[in-house]
Amino acid sequence: MKKKMLALALAASMATVSLTGCGGSSTTTTEATTNEATDTEKETETSETADTATATDAADEEVPENEVIGNTNAEDAFYVYCWNADVMNNVITYFNETYPEDADRIVYVNTGGTDFYQTKIDALLDDPTNPQYPDMIAMEMDYIMKYTDSDYTLPVSELGITEADMKNMYQYTIDAATVNGQVKGLSWQACPGAMMYRRSLAEKYLGTSEPDKVQEFFKDWDTMLATGKKIVADSNGATKLFSGVDDVKRVYQAARETAWYDSNSKLTVEDTMLDYMDYAKALQDAGLTNGTTQWTDEWAANVQNDNTFAYMGCTWFLHWTLKANCGGTKAGEGTYGDWAMCAGPQPYYWGGTWLGATKDCSDKNLAGKIMKAATCDTEVMKNICKGSLDYVNNKEAIASLSEEGVGKFDFLGGQDFLSYFSPLAEEIELPAMCGEDFYITTAFGDQVTSYVNGDKDKETAVKDFKSYVVDLYPYLSAE
Repeated sequence: MKKKMLALALAASMATVSLTGCGGSSTTTTEATTNEATDTEKETETSETADTATATDAADEEVPENEVIGNTNAEDAFYVYCWNADVMNNVITYFNETYPEDADRIVYVNTGGTDFYQTKIDALLDDPTNPQYPDMIAMEMDYIMKYTDSDYTLPVSELGITEADMKNMYQYTIDAATVNGQVKGLSWQACPGAMMYRRSLAEKYLGTSEPDKVQEFFKDWDTMLATGKKIVADSNGATKLFSGVDDVKRVYQAARETAWYDSNSKLTVEDTMLDYMDYAKALQDAGLTNGTTQWTDEWAANVQNDNTFAYMGCTWFLHWTLKANCGGTKAGEGTYGDWAMCAGPQPYYWGGTWLGATKDCSDKNLAGKIMKAATCDTEVMKNICKGSLDYVNNKEAIASLSEEGVGKFDFLGGQDFLSYFSPLAEEIELPAMCGEDFYITTAFGDQVTSYVNGDKDKETAVKDFKSYVVDLYPYLSAE
């Protein structure tokens, strides 16, 4: 296990340089998205673009100092680590309000971005004697198994958390952190996805803007493609279905049935991901996108433009990407209020953050208290949602909040995002994952880009993908 963790750590530090060889190019994240977003996944996606920066950029990049909040001199200091302010804003703040007697003990460490997070905490996890050793860490979906499938995290049962405590959680969020029957992390949020479209454009080109009727135009992949062609034809090319072909990638990724490699460490590319290559190519060849790359300025700018009909997004994406880039703060400004959601071709999820207590956690009781409050306590979770509009991982809280009208969102023209996401969250089936998911999936995406742009044929792109991953992770093999 130590060898594998070392390989993963090396991959994390090498990725910025190495992925350039997979055909990536340097891109930037919009200022609006960066400044507005507090969610983990937005920052993780930012790292996908950072991972493809040039070697020169990587060498010049300065590792940020940690931002530390709390009394580091306290004898009973309890260290919580995250890559941004997300856990502070959505967990610790509400825990401190509920249990002020423990507030002074908590030291929050923001490592200054997801690009550096794993490298920083991996070094600390190997050094339990370090006075700043993490007692609790945040874990993102794309690499959660790196930490749960290791000796570095504790089962939540050792923290006093029972199955009964988790009764209101969406099952996929529990499955994501379960290894060998043991739950080793809990999340306060669920992240079901949907198709987010412009109401005015739907009315103009489809004759309706109501979600249940619009859904019929996007009920499966073939129907979506046909509808996209209709929109482009009826608008004389002025409006495209999506901003870029990679807007559908997370839907396909969530539909995977197997991990990237099997029990014999053999790398495989399942049909789902090959289908994604074909669909992305079909979108490109039919001219159904504006040719942008996700998280670039051009991609985000299209949230305000009539040239883009829809984006595929999830709970956090709705608030911290679409709303942040719509060009307004109330109905009538930019595209604010001109959006709605339908389910799209299949259920999917996108991201999420889990909390995990470390092997040498200094206070298991406090760790359990924090996790139970933030992920199991219905009232605390209702407060989290009311404060941040985060879709919380608690069915009882969501039902209660919907009854109170909290989910009715003027950005969506009054559509209740809580009640709409609720059944979608129930339908999520988690694919098999591995600790290397983030880096392998990013490498695959680079090859999809090369194929879609005509730089490589499909066979060569898949072959180059396998070759790159095996070079990055020598313990893997491929045909």
